[in-house]
Amino acid sequence: MEEKKTTGILAPDYGNWVPVKMLYVFAGLLIVWMAGLAITFLTCVSISIGCGWLWTMRVVLILLCCATAAMLWLFGQAHRTFARGLSAHIISYVAEKLDADMSGHVLDIGCGGGALSVAVAKRCATVQVTGIDYWGPRWGYGKQQCERNAALEGVSRRTTFMHGDAATLPFANGTFDAAVSNFVFHEVKTQPDKKQVIAEALRVVKPGGWFAFHDLFYDTGIYGDTAALETYLSTLASDIHLIPTTGETDVPPFLRNKLFLKYTGLVYGRK
Repeated sequence: MEEKKTTGILAPDYGNWVPVKMLYVFAGLLIVWMAGLAITFLTCVSISIGCGWLWTMRVVLILLCCATAAMLWLFGQAHRTFARGLSAHIISYVAEKLDADMSGHVLDIGCGGGALSVAVAKRCATVQVTGIDYWGPRWGYGKQQCERNAALEGVSRRTTFMHGDAATLPFANGTFDAAVSNFVFHEVKTQPDKKQVIAEALRVVKPGGWFAFHDLFYDTGIYGDTAALETYLSTLASDIHLIPTTGETDVPPFLRNKLFLKYTGLVYGRK
């Protein structure tokens, strides 16, 4: 993982929720469509292809150029917005749902680059935090990155990171005093029923323990009817709440759409 510097000092690298490689893909596609469009104006191409087909190709390529350019702009803006503080703001929002004076062990499910694990460790000065993640190649996060970030943030002695699957957590019932997660549950490929991912997360929390899970809970395509989800949640913990968070986390209007953060919600409380 490339080391970043801020005023000459090494800074933590938590990545970006819109990876740079995604922007490269859109930029590459735009170049391909533009090159294809330019080729249609070559004399040899104009002669070999009938006029009707030629203009059809041009229209299609122009539409592809416009659509790809729009996506490149949108995802580029999102990348910059997350990098300029939105990601950190959301992470802090989730961490603040835990009691700052709590002690014991906290599990961060899907820790990614370790941002939420570090935030919890810094907020709750005596807790031990375990971050677990599948760390597939799609996102570009890894255990060493987490450990490096924790060291730079001064919490390496109170954080541990390990590989694991959120669908089948390798811990006994009631192992942790609290559990947190941020934008992970909907990405768990090994469990198609995402409500079961919530249940699995709560399984490892002790009775009376804290929890705060942030995800696309209001996307009915993922979690089903919201009222039914709330009813199901009520069976999992004695004090459990589901609230929308788009307004709570100051998400800008251009990110309040289906591609990004329109359906975000927080499940939190005490078991």
